[in-house]
Amino acid sequence: MGISIYYTCMRNHNLTDIEKQEITAIIDQYNADFEMKDIGETFHVYDYDQDEPTEIFAGATKLPLSDNFEDTVHALFYWLTCLTDIRRRISNGDWHVHLDDTDAIWDEETGWQMPEN
Repeated sequence: MGISIYYTCMRNHNLTDIEKQEITAIIDQYNADFEMKDIGETFHVYDYDQDEPTEIFAGATKLPLSDNFEDTVHALFYWLTCLTDIRRRISNGDWHVHLDDTDAIWDEETGWQMPEN
């Protein structure tokens, strides 16, 4: 059984073409630079769902399971950094990022973080 990070952004209008281009470039770069492709998934975004028009960005990425717990933690913070870059490209969105049942916390200066306890 694995642990996944889930992410959604809700907004009352679709992504702009510029937002789509910037987000695609960010994801492509992070996926290309991901050092644990052999034990973990790359960043995944769900296809846009016409039945949920206000959900403009959503996906999930399974974190690597290895004997070294630090690999999982490293991947978690790597993808949180990716999500931080993406969030900064989408204006006026209502975000929810969580690791199974633990919500990530947004900080304007540092981006997405996990609670300390």
